[in-house]
Amino acid sequence: MDWTEIVALVACAFGGAIGLYAMINPRWASRLVRLVPREGKVEGKSEFRSTYGGLFLLGHAFAAWALLSNQPGGDLAAAAIGFTWLGSAVGRLISFVLDKTASPVNWFNVGLETLLGALLLLPFLLT
Repeated sequence: MDWTEIVALVACAFGGAIGLYAMINPRWASRLVRLVPREGKVEGKSEFRSTYGGLFLLGHAFAAWALLSNQPGGDLAAAAIGFTWLGSAVGRLISFVLDKTASPVNWFNVGLETLLGALLLLPFLLT
């Protein structure tokens, strides 16, 4: 295992941990992304468990498994998750221009999303 896979695994662990905790504690996920379920609608809580929980947890877990077990295309699995993080950063940057949402928190999130995306792309780009 080379250093690019190690840093990608760290990024997978971080993203997977976000997902696991969001599954366990959807209120935390709600606060993290600053969204609130609609009053009287039970589906909001399941949406946080599903998207911020299951999607993050299993997407990152699969990429980590593919890298750790030397699956053919493991680097591509990590890159796919990396591009989703980069897509999130791009969407946020577009929102800065169109919606005037630039704030310290949003700039931090752009940096974090870009960093995680880049770390997950390293095995694909450098090996």
